[in-house]
Amino acid sequence: MGKLLILSRYIFLIYGADINELRRHIHCTYAHKGYKRSCKFWLEPEIELDDNKTGGFSERELNEIKQLIVEHRDVLMGQLEHFYNNEPVKAIRL
Repeated sequence: MGKLLILSRYIFLIYGADINELRRHIHCTYAHKGYKRSCKFWLEPEIELDDNKTGGFSERELNEIKQLIVEHRDVLMGQLEHFYNNEPVKAIRL
């Protein structure tokens, strides 16, 4: 698992097993008081939620997460580029 970006209360990451998937995507997690939620967003060809992996987030939270992804897409894509090139990835906190 590689943490890519930490924004607000969310951590955006990628899993090593995901390297074989054709479309680039990220997972977003939120942990509070021992309860962890995780969702998945595709970044290509456009930013969209994976409807099978909503992680129990509310519609408002999913919209907030998507907006953060839109705002920081370039940073996330740069981090993913390092990941897919098998280069070290250090989480960026904004």
